[in-house]
Amino acid sequence: MAGLPQPTSVEHRPLPKDYMMESVLATLFCCLLTGLIAIVYSHETRAALGRGDLAQAEVASRKARSLVLFSLLFGVFVSTSWVIYVVVALYLP
Repeated sequence: MAGLPQPTSVEHRPLPKDYMMESVLATLFCCLLTGLIAIVYSHETRAALGRGDLAQAEVASRKARSLVLFSLLFGVFVSTSWVIYVVVALYLP
């Protein structure tokens, strides 16, 4: 088959994750403000994937992931601080 062109290899990247479930859980349990913004970016990721715009979907996915992580860390920090405050207030005269 000397006359046929060889097929070129195409790089297949996985689709970016939208982090919608994580965004909703972070909104409910950790931090309302950043969780809501993460939901907006999660929806933007889904919309970009629907349009076929993988570059915009990746950017929105990274923003959603960052906001989810920030919400989670902020929620853990606030909860830990509250527990420490209550323990100190109850057991110190």
